[in-house]
Amino acid sequence: MRILLFLFLLIFTFGCATRNIKYDRNKILKKYSTEYKIFVDNQKIDLENIYLDKDNIKNVRIDKRTKELKITQLKLTELFEIKNLKLDSLFPNRNITTERKIDLIIIDGIPLNDSLKEKTKIDLNAIKSILILTQEKMNNSIFCKRQDGDLLLITTK
Repeated sequence: MRILLFLFLLIFTFGCATRNIKYDRNKILKKYSTEYKIFVDNQKIDLENIYLDKDNIKNVRIDKRTKELKITQLKLTELFEIKNLKLDSLFPNRNITTERKIDLIIIDGIPLNDSLKEKTKIDLNAIKSILILTQEKMNNSIFCKRQDGDLLLITTK
């Protein structure tokens, strides 16, 4: 009887389909984005186009049975849409004219084309640094292509 109870408990505890993991955006995208549905605070999202603040993540739970990955945040935050990006609002102390054009946006080494700019959202608290390479600096450097606008580099935590 004890052996059966022990085997039952052993199978029950190791057979659980849910578990918690640490939030690592790149690892989650590589391992789970193709097969799993990803939810943030019970709303289905595409994590490839969303950048969250890792300090605001309460837990990440994987359910293997339903193929769902649920991310819970400590506090709800509003995500900033990249398509609404204005240079003068990012750098209020700089003298940036509004006619400046951003030719390319790169987030964590991934360039965003026009269709990705429309879909991409970022938590402003997730931004570690923002750097603008102006058109003049890039065209004076050794590049194969002449740029028509500025380059915006965003690094997240």
